[in-house]
Order: sequence, then C-alpha cells, then structure tokens
Amino acid sequence: MTNDFQVEIQDTAHSDLKVVRIEGELDEVNIDTLKATLEPLLNDVAIKKVILDFSELKFINSKGIGYLVSMHTHLTKDSRVLSMVGATEAVMDVITLVGLTTIIPYFNTIEEAMTSN
Repeated sequence: MTNDFQVEIQDTAHSDLKVVRIEGELDEVNIDTLKATLEPLLNDVAIKKVILDFSELKFINSKGIGYLVSMHTHLTKDSRVLSMVGATEAVMDVITLVGLTTIIPYFNTIEEAMTSN
C-alpha cells in the first residue's frame, strides 16, 4: 500500500488567512506528518483564520478527529478561527457522526469559509 498522504498550505490574497489542503487518509500513520507541517502555521499568531480543505481527503479516523479538535482549541484561545470545507461523503459522515461540525464550522466552499466571521 502506498502512502499518498499530502498536506499543502496555500497562501491566499489575505496574509492572515491560510487554506490547508489535506489529501489521502488522515489516521495514526499520517497524523505526525500533519502535525509537523501545521505546527509553524498554528504558532503564527498573525494568521487569524485557517481553512481545512477536505475535498481530497478520503478517510479520517479518531486520531485525525482528535487532532482537529486540538487545532480548534489552540486557535480559539487566541481568538483565531478554524473552518472545514469540501468534505467527501465518507469524511462528512464521520465528522457529522462525531459532532465535529458543532465545534468547527463547516462550509461547502472555500469562498464561503473565507467570507464568514
């Protein structure tokens, strides 16, 4: 089995907003890669909003969900915002089932997430 997990941090027209595209499967095998990639972003208080783009995410498990909750907690303590967009049906089923959408706002498109408060 090949590991096709990728994390890409995309700049936007707004210097205080980043889009993070996560591709592949987010589980215990890949969680450390995600953490290492996002740590500088999470520790940069100049970044006020982070949008997670799940359009290429095929799978997420409890480890991935747990990390998303810790990201949300880390950002909100500094009045920063984490949003999710573009989940596939399989990923949406999981994040809805565990109630993640009640904690972290979910939007259909990056544009909607960008313009939200």
